[in-house]
Amino acid sequence: MHWSKKVLFFIAALSLIIPVTANAVEGPLDTTGQQDGGIGNTTNFLDEAPNIAVDPKVNDIIYPLFATPAIKKKGQTLTVKIDSHGKKAGSWSIKLKPTNHSAFTETYDLPVKKVSSGDSHWKDSSTIYDVTVQIPENIPEELYDLEIEYTSNGQRKTDEQPHSVKVVDEYKKDFTFLHLTDTHIGSPRNLGDHDDPSSIDPGRVKEAGMWDPDPEKRWLYLQKAIKEVNMKNPDFVVVTGDLMYGQMNPQEYIYEYEETYKMLQKLDVPVYLVPGNHDYYAQDATLADGAEYWEQYFGPQYFSFDYGPYAHFIGYNSFDWHKFDRSGHGTVSVPTWGGQIRQKQLDWVKEDLKKNEDTAQAGQVKGLFSHHNPLWRDRDIWPKDDQEVQEYWKQYDAQHNPQNLETLALGEKLGIKYDQQWHGENAHELIDVMKQYNVDISLHGHTHIDDVTEKDGILYTTTTAIELSGKPWVGFRPFQMKDGKITDYNYEEPGHSVPVYQNGDTTAGIMSLESSYANQNDGTASEQQVTVTNRLKKDMTITVPIYVVKGDYTVSIGEVKQNVASGNKQYIEVELTVPANSTKEIDIN
Repeated sequence: MHWSKKVLFFIAALSLIIPVTANAVEGPLDTTGQQDGGIGNTTNFLDEAPNIAVDPKVNDIIYPLFATPAIKKKGQTLTVKIDSHGKKAGSWSIKLKPTNHSAFTETYDLPVKKVSSGDSHWKDSSTIYDVTVQIPENIPEELYDLEIEYTSNGQRKTDEQPHSVKVVDEYKKDFTFLHLTDTHIGSPRNLGDHDDPSSIDPGRVKEAGMWDPDPEKRWLYLQKAIKEVNMKNPDFVVVTGDLMYGQMNPQEYIYEYEETYKMLQKLDVPVYLVPGNHDYYAQDATLADGAEYWEQYFGPQYFSFDYGPYAHFIGYNSFDWHKFDRSGHGTVSVPTWGGQIRQKQLDWVKEDLKKNEDTAQAGQVKGLFSHHNPLWRDRDIWPKDDQEVQEYWKQYDAQHNPQNLETLALGEKLGIKYDQQWHGENAHELIDVMKQYNVDISLHGHTHIDDVTEKDGILYTTTTAIELSGKPWVGFRPFQMKDGKITDYNYEEPGHSVPVYQNGDTTAGIMSLESSYANQNDGTASEQQVTVTNRLKKDMTITVPIYVVKGDYTVSIGEVKQNVASGNKQYIEVELTVPANSTKEIDIN
């Protein structure tokens, strides 16, 4: 099907996605969540790629991964976990290679210091090897791909994980990180005004780039957001689920997971991913299980990581339901899209925080992130005087994990009426664990709105969507740490994120932060001029990466953070603050 006809097909299908009369919850939970119970039907991208198949990205390397990278200082050791799939392995070779966005060509061998038997909380295998290697002192500060090679039963095997190791000169006590959520690749909600599901806006159609045959125009809204995130150059990024749409037909995950994996590799910073409900549906009950796709493409559904001694974060799966509870039917109506964490995962979170407590230094920030916010519980939000609500909780308490079919059907009906937030178990218990271990911050998505709530010493932040349905605008939330405290997380009050588009106007398509290069930024030019435009109401500190021919250069403005040679190319990284509503030019010669 021609792309223009495909857009028209989406337009026709859009009216099938949700009941137009669905009511949203009043107040801060005025969201798009109730639309998750809707129904859709399209062959989407399959007509252009009819033979597309699952292409697992997680194979032998099970840590670090693209979705769970390691941030390591030069000279430190890194333990790589490798699953040899039941075979005896040896003769290890571990390398760091330039990413697909780097103009560098050099690779770096990582000397093997130790090999031992290992295990994993998420990968069931009897042959996991912990291979401890050392990061060289002479390696440039950069994000790298990890490549392994080893001998298994007499044969050499190789595996690679892109963007899985970030090497730093030093961990920053005053660091920055960034939160974005609900990217929703494949979502037809991008095509029109979300308050009017039957509408189609030409400007939004362009920004959506729904399966545009030109990769540079496909998912343009997400590409623009990623460019701005890269300019902000945080020390790491967390993405809290609903990476894709996953609800248009039973085979949708096959191509949406592949597309999402490729798109997120445009990020030039370490990114940590947890699933949302849209990533985890079991479509048509047994045909395709999002949980299996997640493990094949991104790895664990929950994990923790450290940023040196200064931060400890846990990413957890808040759509932790029995497969029956998250199974779609039809094409694809879903009964459950609200949050839950079951006991096994909750116990793991508690144990991880307990272990961290034994080694954490004073001033370490502790954070949790997931798709659903445990503060917003359906038992509290749904009106208690509704007889059907009373009947639902009576049925749910009689049997859950999994629920029975009658209960699921009633829950879906009420979800369309009132939405689903934290719908199931262990919200109170999780919050108690967070308080017990002095967690500082809890990051979430799902609602497609901005909200900030401080309670019992914990900062709960919900960030608007990257999907074009985000309110008050499409945006992301940067966090600034200083002396172990979160000092800045709002673009403007009340608790709003940074808008991706100028003045939040998605139809005009003008980016809030933008940079343009006079010459190709690939290491072939001997001079460069970069124009940086800040259309926001607030000063922005950004980082500009510049690749030129190897040599000595002067930089007209800004602070040079890196100036390193690699092969016949020179990499110059310039940091500068661009005042609100202004433009700066950087000359390199």
